[in-house]
Amino acid sequence: MTNRVDPTLMRDFKKYGAVGIEKCFNCGTCTATCSLTSNDSQFPRRIIRMAQLGLRDQILGSKEMWLCYNCGKCSETCPKQAEPANIMAAARCYAITNYDTLGIGRLFCRVPLVGGLIAVLLAIFFGAFMYTQRETMSTESLKLFNFIPYEFIHTAGIVVMILVALASLLAIFNMVVRMARANDITIKTITGGARMNWLTAFWDAVVVQPLGQKRYREECDIEENRRVWYLSKWFIHAATMWGFLGLVLATALDYLLEIVGVKATGAAVPIWYPPRLIGTLGGLLFTYGVTVLLVKRWRAVDKAHSYSRPSDWIFLALLWFSGITGFIVEIALYLPRAPIWGYWMFLFHVSVSMTLIFLLPFTKFAHSLYRVVALYFHALKPVPVIEPAKAGTD
Repeated sequence: MTNRVDPTLMRDFKKYGAVGIEKCFNCGTCTATCSLTSNDSQFPRRIIRMAQLGLRDQILGSKEMWLCYNCGKCSETCPKQAEPANIMAAARCYAITNYDTLGIGRLFCRVPLVGGLIAVLLAIFFGAFMYTQRETMSTESLKLFNFIPYEFIHTAGIVVMILVALASLLAIFNMVVRMARANDITIKTITGGARMNWLTAFWDAVVVQPLGQKRYREECDIEENRRVWYLSKWFIHAATMWGFLGLVLATALDYLLEIVGVKATGAAVPIWYPPRLIGTLGGLLFTYGVTVLLVKRWRAVDKAHSYSRPSDWIFLALLWFSGITGFIVEIALYLPRAPIWGYWMFLFHVSVSMTLIFLLPFTKFAHSLYRVVALYFHALKPVPVIEPAKAGTD
């Protein structure tokens, strides 16, 4: 593959948060410190060098930046204070904006004021759009779907998710194409006779690493695990993800129960009702994880949180408002009399949640998709062919 040089790449990286990239003289301390370094994953040194040399295509096709969990060890040991962890984060942000063909992600990373304004306007749009369908506010009990019809919210949610799915698939396609070019992977390479561990790589990328946080827990966060486990980086990261998936599962289960005609309705739905129980537990984990992330970033407790881009705050704010308003609505459901503010909080919650989902492919949230793809390519290996032993001859 021909390597094209972009002389403006390092300057662009600084705009994405790589504030100390010009200080790096490629000593390799960061790579020696990183517990995830291997023969084929020598980061962050390789990413930094490619950025300094202007190897744009090589960076956009690299899987290494997505294997980094931003533990901050490399920045703590850097002799020049070049902040390698921030450079890796900038590389991911740079990649997100380039995989996105619509250019929306660029606004969040390069022009955060405009990106934040877009997020606010989207929330207002979703809220106003749903408000046009408002009906009655019952004062006897909090009947949320008598206020905004369930069918309307469901249909609007399906439309948003279809648009997000299309944008995400297009971005992932762009990522895979660039990754294939950078790593000299072709259809012939894949189908050329070598057996590949397709299923094992899929299981590792989709289940073992994201859900079990295996690499983060066993390699990146060993020292943290010896301290308070519920404040360790891997658990906070996992709690946020587990909580989000729990909320998605609760929503899907609630919809499934309605389809089969056994969904519980009314304000007196017990807390142990499966969708509500899963949603409550997921919401607790989700809100806890996001709150701790916000506090750590606000207090800059370590090198991993020493530098925050405005796009980081936009992303975390959307997550936090989505989680906390959901809990406020649930509390309102169990109050003896229907508080009017419960209806407005419900409208705000749905508006923020739809905004968060709509912006998934264009904000930092997109790394949850790209990391799975990169982990799959990283785990994909040829399966050794064991030839049968030949029978001995006399």
